[in-house]
Amino acid sequence: MNTQINKWIEEILNNLSQHINNLYGFVQIKGDNYGEPAINSGPCGAFANAFYQAWNMRFDTKVNIAFIMTNDLSECWHIAIRLPNGMLFDGGCGVYSEKKYFPKFKIEDMKEFNLALLDEKSYGLDRKYPRYCPDFSINEVEKIIEHYLDLISKDEINKSS
Repeated sequence: MNTQINKWIEEILNNLSQHINNLYGFVQIKGDNYGEPAINSGPCGAFANAFYQAWNMRFDTKVNIAFIMTNDLSECWHIAIRLPNGMLFDGGCGVYSEKKYFPKFKIEDMKEFNLALLDEKSYGLDRKYPRYCPDFSINEVEKIIEHYLDLISKDEINKSS
């Protein structure tokens, strides 16, 4: 898991997040997530699933799902992607270190994909997000993910390995 994600790949992933934020905006309702990317307030599980599927179909170097859990593990606060280099990635914040969540949260990596567990932790993958991300469309998100991942060649991933 010590694969390096080069700066070009990181830039592509951050541009993907910027595109998503331009589309869905930021939470405007007062609360713990005020000002956070709307994609990270509800549809983060659906985004992570779509990204996981698209990346792992394209590249030999795999990613996995990471659950950002409250310290008592009673609630899943967010769902992100664990990149091959150990960094985290999501549709709203781009590429970042797991230090962002310490000491308030614990991270649980889903080493083997389990759709039922992902559905449970995301409180339902196939649902609406009327409060924070009412215009969310998984079809639109999948197209955006595919567009940006198509900019990354298999050779770049392999030579980063």
